Amino acid sequence: MRPIPRAGRAVLAATTLLAAATLPLLAGSAPAAAQSNGVALTPPMGWSTWSFLRRTPTESNVEAQAKAMSDSGLVAHGYSYVNLDDFWYLNPANSVDTYGRWVTDSSKFPSGMAGLGSYIHGLHEKFGMYLTPGIPVAAYNQNTPIEGTSFHARDIVSNTTSYETNYNFGNGSMYYIDYAKNPAAAQAYLNSWADQLASYGADYLKIDGVGDWDAADVQHWSQALNQTGRPIHLELSNALDRKNAATWQQYANGWRIEGDVECYCSSSSYPLTSWNNVARRFADAPAWTGYAGPGGWNDLDSLEVGNGANNGLTADERQSAETLWAVSAAPLLLGVDLTALDTADKALLTNDEVIAVDQAGRAARPVDQLTQQQVWSTPNPDGSYTVALFNLGSSAQSVTANFTDLGFTGSAAVHDDWSHTDLGSSTGSFSATLNPHASRLLRVTPAVGGHATTMPYNLVNVATGQYLDVSGAATTDGAALVQQAGNGAADQRWQLLPDGDGSYRLGNLNSGRLANLPASSTTSGTQLIQYHDDHAANSHWTLTPTGTGAYTLTSRSSGQNIDVAGSAVVQAPASGAAGQQWKLVPAPVAGTRYKLVNGASGGRVDVQNDATTDAAPIVQWQDNGGSDQLWSFAAQAGGAYTVVNANSGKLLNIPGPTTSQATQLVQFHDDGNSNSRWTLVDAGPNLVQLKSVYDGQLVDLANGSTTNGAAVLQFPANAGPNQSWSLVSPS
Repeated sequence: MRPIPRAGRAVLAATTLLAAATLPLLAGSAPAAAQSNGVALTPPMGWSTWSFLRRTPTESNVEAQAKAMSDSGLVAHGYSYVNLDDFWYLNPANSVDTYGRWVTDSSKFPSGMAGLGSYIHGLHEKFGMYLTPGIPVAAYNQNTPIEGTSFHARDIVSNTTSYETNYNFGNGSMYYIDYAKNPAAAQAYLNSWADQLASYGADYLKIDGVGDWDAADVQHWSQALNQTGRPIHLELSNALDRKNAATWQQYANGWRIEGDVECYCSSSSYPLTSWNNVARRFADAPAWTGYAGPGGWNDLDSLEVGNGANNGLTADERQSAETLWAVSAAPLLLGVDLTALDTADKALLTNDEVIAVDQAGRAARPVDQLTQQQVWSTPNPDGSYTVALFNLGSSAQSVTANFTDLGFTGSAAVHDDWSHTDLGSSTGSFSATLNPHASRLLRVTPAVGGHATTMPYNLVNVATGQYLDVSGAATTDGAALVQQAGNGAADQRWQLLPDGDGSYRLGNLNSGRLANLPASSTTSGTQLIQYHDDHAANSHWTLTPTGTGAYTLTSRSSGQNIDVAGSAVVQAPASGAAGQQWKLVPAPVAGTRYKLVNGASGGRVDVQNDATTDAAPIVQWQDNGGSDQLWSFAAQAGGAYTVVNANSGKLLNIPGPTTSQATQLVQFHDDGNSNSRWTLVDAGPNLVQLKSVYDGQLVDLANGSTTNGAAVLQFPANAGPNQSWSLVSPS
């Protein structure tokens, strides 16, 4: 909530870089299981006290904001939470209630928290509250009893020389809870606090100052809130560490991925933010995309749109901020003065098409982070794409969404969500000239007749070693799916077409049709067919890694897995059998030119200065359409490939050759040696690693850089997203 001290920011930055170098992110993969407490099925919407009221929340001014949210019509558009942030309680170093919990400052809130909650609920809104981790120092000093037990505060504290973070009264007011000292007492203490919050009518709890060291607190607070029987959203703040994202996701409903958005650049609340603070989210949000989903969301902090120039943003910047929040499926929690809404800003906040993008919960990713003219995109289950165009530069520029980068070829209908305008059909791309820091938000719907541009795979059954195939290489609806020995034919190649919700359609490269469960059958043993894309659930499949390099493919329609029965490919209830496990074997098409796009940065593998000579260095560069950013894959012995540059005809090569890690790659003519031979290793749906036949190291992007000219090198496998690549056909 408050700014992180300078030293803390440095540590945080270092930790974030480390996490980015070690944590894989599978593009389009299903989010891990979020906390199942029945809340946050979509990103929360509402308002928080911190940005505007800050240190001076009172019963009267919070109630005034709650009433303004209702009277302004925001509630009718989905805004529901009124969240009381810090500065509502007395100093925990010397003031606690009978059972060692915070005490409401009655001079600010004479009706207490229950009274405030009742008022907010009376407006058909939800009530949010705020805490920091730990147990008050006063509770320890007084050794207060833990409600409903024979335990006391000192039963759950072991260290009185260090303190949990508390922003209001400083880091000397809350001791750490030792959950190992007396687990039952520690849980009972949190349960009593959670029960109190529930009695106030709390619907949302923000725990601030959370760090890696608070993982146990998050887990036990989750348990405490759940045992109340009241659905309470659990939000964590701030600038959470991505290396522990799975923990935050398992036990919470939201997590701040960055520091405060407020600029703190004057003695008053205004200006609320600055463009620089908003712009940081463009760099940070992409690495978190895979963690957003029903039950838990990546929190970009308050959305500072509503007070016109007092927001600290230009009109274009306000629209861009809301566009980023929406395509990131981030909570839309306003930080503005709702009693003084700007008319133009209110129109932004109540645009139902933009709100629908946010509430759909499909977090977008940038096509290329190296450029200031960015395109963010996510597919939708109906076959369309949500596309945002951003000009992050300081002068007017054209921003272009190439349809092949989105995932398809041909033409598409384009609709502008901000203006509710159909823009007609575009072929191959859509471009717009945008002012500095301006944006567009589009819905792009491909026309019939195009094809997917993702890399194809062979799907190989673990039990039989045979390939998913279409009987007779048919191209018609209804043709049966079978398993056959590998033959290199197009009908044994399949493209994984993401739907944005963590499932995929399996598109046959030969026919263009999808693997389909006929008539949405729930009968075990039903043979699969191919069928045109009718956007029905029976052609959508969830890929779940088995941990052995294979996947199960589960129908979103029936919940059964793709299995084999003789030569037939069928559905069957999950059994764990090898016949229900399939390996994704990358199978690039000979002669097809692909962009090699880095999984961390979106940068393209490029030959420095478009050189055609031996030993020219290999770098990453933003997409420029050059032929030196196109590579074809020529099959070699033992399942290896040479990777051939379209501009020079030379091969991706380890110079020397050397086994030294971090050696920058070069291009070189084909001398037949193994240092220019590579195998393709599945790294998750639509991602591969390129592994050297010579020394087993991987093609790597130095430090996951988002800078033009960063070295493409070899490095031992470390599971980093900068070692994963997608192969995208530009035609």
